[in-house]
Amino acid sequence: MRVLTCFCLLLLFIVTGVSAQDLGIFEETTAGNYFGFGAKQMAMGGTGIANSIDGSALWYNPAGLARIPRIEFQLGMTHQKFSNETSMPAGRYNPSFFKSTINSADTDASKTRFSTVNLTIPVPTYRGAFVVSFGVHRMLSFDRVGIFHVRDLRISDDAIVDDMTSESESGSVYMYSGGAAIDLSPNLSVGAALNVFSGEDKFVYTVSSLDETLIPLWSVSYSTQNVFDLIAIGGKTGLLYRPNNRTSIGLTIETPIYWEIEQRFTVDDTVTVVKYRLIHPFKFGAGMAMRFDKLRLAAEATYADWSQLEYDDNPAMEQQIDSLSDLYRAVVDLRLGVEYQFYKTGLALRGGIFSQPLPYDDKFIIDDNIGFTLGFGWLLDKTLLLEGAYVDGGLERTFTAFNADYTIPTNKNAIAEDRYRRVYLTVSYRY
Repeated sequence: MRVLTCFCLLLLFIVTGVSAQDLGIFEETTAGNYFGFGAKQMAMGGTGIANSIDGSALWYNPAGLARIPRIEFQLGMTHQKFSNETSMPAGRYNPSFFKSTINSADTDASKTRFSTVNLTIPVPTYRGAFVVSFGVHRMLSFDRVGIFHVRDLRISDDAIVDDMTSESESGSVYMYSGGAAIDLSPNLSVGAALNVFSGEDKFVYTVSSLDETLIPLWSVSYSTQNVFDLIAIGGKTGLLYRPNNRTSIGLTIETPIYWEIEQRFTVDDTVTVVKYRLIHPFKFGAGMAMRFDKLRLAAEATYADWSQLEYDDNPAMEQQIDSLSDLYRAVVDLRLGVEYQFYKTGLALRGGIFSQPLPYDDKFIIDDNIGFTLGFGWLLDKTLLLEGAYVDGGLERTFTAFNADYTIPTNKNAIAEDRYRRVYLTVSYRY
């Protein structure tokens, strides 16, 4: 009955949003989830606020569109290898009576997806620049897997207590954007973009549990499915200032994003539907890029206070706004990038590092999301540019373990380590 009871409580919490003891159901997968696009930007640590001179500027800093002199068409693809490893301190039960035989597990998965298509058109002007751009970009990725496995043996008679859970999540959110930029002066550009987001997040959770210490022997297994239909609207404005031929300074403001979410929870062919609105906070960004002959350096920071997340259009969930402020925190993303160009061959080599802290409260985090990047750009001729990027990152966090005996102080949290390796490929044609 213990798993059945936990399952019923879980269903109640998912439907009504009444628990705030753990991150649990308040782990909004759209918060702090940034996959990135544009092989040049991702190869340079994800820097783009002052470093985008292609259609990707539509997102990174719309003001950068003003620097594009010719019609540009851009296509992109991504590939990700995701791995997950979980562990739990040995001895979830009294070690005088039980010994742990399994307390860790690992799994992985890979996906290849379309990432971007973009058209940028400079409009002829008497003075300065006026450029418009339209694009579809894969902004959020939900492709991940997880597994948790613990087995304990009763010393007196070798009776087993074995618990396993697995998670499989897939889906994407695409951003449909339109934007424009103009030169206010020879050294100052401004731009803005309107963004519509749409996608689906499918989450499957499977549990199996066996307890031979009970009479009669007790076992249970079940699987649940959670599907989120997501649609949202938001905007972004930017400024790009060039004090000299070597330096660019960018500033951006992203407006709150209003997510309309329909959640369908399925178990044993019974479907429960919950609808609500989630409001993301403002985001602020600043970046600088500097060029020294063949060398280009870029650095940027973005700030968002995720404790300002809000629920709306669902009275039960609106009551939990204080819980969100307790479970989430303000974070600053930091990114550094470098590029070295070989003019005679049309080749550019790139690299970078990034720190993208998780938006959750410190008590859920062991190591934040950090990583490094590598990549290249190759101008095949005057009109065709091929760019690639490799991103390697990971994080480590804690979570509530299934069927843990919390009378043992060390067993209040299990540990999950996620690692990802991503490849970005972008082809740009300028006419």
